[in-house]
Amino acid sequence: MNENALVTRVSVSAKLFEIVIRFRLLKQFLFLLVLFTSFHLLYDVVYENHLGEGTDSDVFYPYLFARDVWTGGLTGIRGWNLPPCTYLFPEILIAILLFPLVPSVYGFHLVFGFISFVLPYSFAKQLGMPKRYSYLVALEFLVLAGFDPNLLGQFYLPGFHAMIFFFATWTLVLLEQWKQTNGKVWFPFLFLMTMVWVSEYWFFVNIAPFLICYAVVHLRWKSLGPISIGLLGLVLAKSIAKGLRFFGIGIIGTDNLQLLSKLNSTFHTFVLNPSDVWQGLVHSISKHPLLSEWFQWYLLIGIIYLFIALVRDHKKDFFLTLILFLSPFITVIFLFLIETELNIRYLYFLPFGIIFFSSRILERIPLFRFGIPIVLVIGCFLFYIGKHSELVAKVKAGEEKRKHRMECLSEFDPKIPGAATYWPIKYSYVFSNIQWTLVPFTKDGVYYPWIANTSWDGDFKNQSFDSFPWGVTENKENLKDWKDVTITKECEGWYFFRRNEL
Repeated sequence: MNENALVTRVSVSAKLFEIVIRFRLLKQFLFLLVLFTSFHLLYDVVYENHLGEGTDSDVFYPYLFARDVWTGGLTGIRGWNLPPCTYLFPEILIAILLFPLVPSVYGFHLVFGFISFVLPYSFAKQLGMPKRYSYLVALEFLVLAGFDPNLLGQFYLPGFHAMIFFFATWTLVLLEQWKQTNGKVWFPFLFLMTMVWVSEYWFFVNIAPFLICYAVVHLRWKSLGPISIGLLGLVLAKSIAKGLRFFGIGIIGTDNLQLLSKLNSTFHTFVLNPSDVWQGLVHSISKHPLLSEWFQWYLLIGIIYLFIALVRDHKKDFFLTLILFLSPFITVIFLFLIETELNIRYLYFLPFGIIFFSSRILERIPLFRFGIPIVLVIGCFLFYIGKHSELVAKVKAGEEKRKHRMECLSEFDPKIPGAATYWPIKYSYVFSNIQWTLVPFTKDGVYYPWIANTSWDGDFKNQSFDSFPWGVTENKENLKDWKDVTITKECEGWYFFRRNEL
């Protein structure tokens, strides 16, 4: 009887603990939702910068893929050419589930914006930061993006590598559980690593060095388990890619990026003249003024925090902090080695690190520990209110430009297919109420369905560029290279043309 009572008490305690955990998660979710809603204009500025002021149609890959799933099933997505990072998990999965629930284009992407808003909070919290400071990290990241929408704002749009934070957070959670359960979480870890290889392999450049060191420090020789599973995930990912190709969905694999030849070329240059490599590396940063400034702030704040950690933390904790601090430098070196232009989408940890290490410094000052998050949130809100009219004007300007482009497009006959360079195509398919056929071509007149569905083009993909009577491009210089075409309309950075009749 006593044993039964004990079992009952344990069962009740476990259920109560589970309820408490769920309540805490719900409370955190609601608080983040309130924060995001309160500062929503910052997201709107990002949205309109890329989809009003500009026409960054890569944003629409998840939306259009999901639309093809719901309108055509498996047949509807045959013909898709996916980018090297496919974003199949979790972004495409979220998009497919979200599409019938949120039909509005803006609402659909607003949900993705909120998901991205949560990611810095989750990652900072998993790195050991208190909740009140983790909220602050998420908010300050959004504020930075709102006033740098063209670069950092990419973080809040689907398909721009924000999910690296999601994968990093989940990896840390599973590594902790691995230690507690003695490796019983191997299957979720295998699923995670497979999805990383399929969807977001920049993870291995951005944050994997830190996570490997984290596993070695906390698991010691048992770290061979998750590391081996990470490699097994690569094998499974290649099998998944082959399966997708079998069903008519193409993926540009890493083999096509000529990484080895680029690495080999840089290595030979380093052996022959290392100073040239160093100068090239420094120049790759300095030619981007904003990134260069951020690196200076990152170095200053990071070194101050490293000094504090050296004095106050255990050796293994300091070592992990040092590796975490080095993460953006490792990324920059890798990008330079493979001759890839620096872009903030590969360096989100740079602004995150500035905010994270700054918050860590404040957290360790007893006088500031409890009050400073509230003060900074109020400061951010007052700054936001002061810029409110400016933000509203930017949003309205973007809306007007998008509306104007669609009005210009509507002057053409939708029954007659047109030729187009890359950016206007998916943009028109999403924002126009008319069904268009815009066949993608390069400036050299070569058919090029990059991150698009070839089934959209039907048999027109087999026609030459010269056979289309009209078209649109976002680059006026292209028109100089095309024979027998005349500009008929210039509209918010788009150039509409017709082919001269013979």
